Amino acid sequence: MINTDAGLDQCVSSLGQVVGVDTEFIRVRTFYPIPALYQLAGDDGVGLVDAQVGATFDSLKALLLDPVRTKVIHACSEDLEVMATHLGVQPANLVDTQLAHAFLGGEFSVSYAKLVEHYLGLKLDKHETRSDWLQRPLSKEQVRYAQEDVAYLRPIWERQREAMAEAGRLEWFREDMQRILDAPVATPDTWFETMKGVWRLGCRERIVLRNLVRWREQEARRRDIPRAHTVKDEHLVALARCDRLELRDMAGLLPRRTAKRYGKVLAAVHRQGLLDGTPAPKATRPLSRRDGDLVRTLREAGRRESDRLGMAPELLARKRDLEADLRYFRSHDELPARYHRGWRRRVVGDIFAEILSRGS
Repeated sequence: MINTDAGLDQCVSSLGQVVGVDTEFIRVRTFYPIPALYQLAGDDGVGLVDAQVGATFDSLKALLLDPVRTKVIHACSEDLEVMATHLGVQPANLVDTQLAHAFLGGEFSVSYAKLVEHYLGLKLDKHETRSDWLQRPLSKEQVRYAQEDVAYLRPIWERQREAMAEAGRLEWFREDMQRILDAPVATPDTWFETMKGVWRLGCRERIVLRNLVRWREQEARRRDIPRAHTVKDEHLVALARCDRLELRDMAGLLPRRTAKRYGKVLAAVHRQGLLDGTPAPKATRPLSRRDGDLVRTLREAGRRESDRLGMAPELLARKRDLEADLRYFRSHDELPARYHRGWRRRVVGDIFAEILSRGS
């Protein structure tokens, strides 16, 4: 275990130009993930960095931000959140072995263990996946698992990189990798847009709900607890439907403990929402049957091209992506920016544009 800045400095300096990276964390009763461990695999083996110690982690931050050294990770979304909240960084020159596998004809959301078996012919024991990574000292089984979970990333990436380069898809992969890194940071309004049934609300109700959702986000972050441990989505929607709301009304709308803790502030936020003069947030209506048929046509076309190229169909035919593409086309009379250039433009840009133009 590496638990000092000096030890971390020494580890980082010995890793080489290609570094495997993984994190272990706990997120059960908190809003933010609690970092427990950073695993780093390099030329001299694996280093396990204790994320719970009072270190600066400066050399780790410098490594992650280094645009020259390649960082290899698997299924990066949660790891990126840990690094952002704990270290305040977003890695540069990052590659994701899960995404790379999709460009080589494999499953879109394949597990790390399956990649190890597929590319290296080894089988891993994953029994420590849900263990308590905050306990100290770690058990021998935890240490072995933590080492294995990062040790094979570099050889997997080496084989994937060679295969993608041979197939002419390395730049395709890098394009999608950058899109992941450039994705906008989630906001309270992002959560509002995902809530069920919002499209059924009137303009004033949506304004009130937006205010309630923003308050909840602040409260959950302040107390570092999951959103649902404050006020659940369905209860916020029920409050937003009310023409007026007083503290005495809360008992019939909220669970008793929730009403007791938050009733007064929720009533105040509700009143503020009624007086809010900003435009109502848009609500995404479910697609019509006709538009649903268009999405199915897009998916079929995307799958045909995926099959022809020998890639995972989700890269071109994921339903939620195509629904968003259709909505964008309806508003802008063109496909989103990712179809204007790069590999998607060449592979399906004209095909998708023709299907959507006919459907309009």
